[in-house]
Amino acid sequence: MDPDGVAATPAGSTGYNLANQGPILAWGVKGYVVSFIAPHTLTARPLVVAPDDVLEVSNQAGRDPVDVVLDGEPVGELASGDAMEVGFRDDVGRLAQLPGSNFYRRIREKFGSLAR
Repeated sequence: MDPDGVAATPAGSTGYNLANQGPILAWGVKGYVVSFIAPHTLTARPLVVAPDDVLEVSNQAGRDPVDVVLDGEPVGELASGDAMEVGFRDDVGRLAQLPGSNFYRRIREKFGSLAR
């Protein structure tokens, strides 16, 4: 049985990916991370992917359809036996940053001593 997974940009890596025990990517990192949801194996590890690399995600034949969700919004379904590509796009969104704030300060504020 293949595990389900999460693909996240640096902006999204502190959401589902972090909850899934995946790595946190600092703001400004080019690329994305893929981590597995409840893989039931010790060999499935999170993967930090280079920005130009495109991964193919497939739903094996005979399995139920899988929902595809982008930033918490349903955007489609991956039917049994279908595949799709996942890649990094740098021009989709921007993060606003308040003066005096940075990624590492926010991590310390949110996670306290766990982030040291």
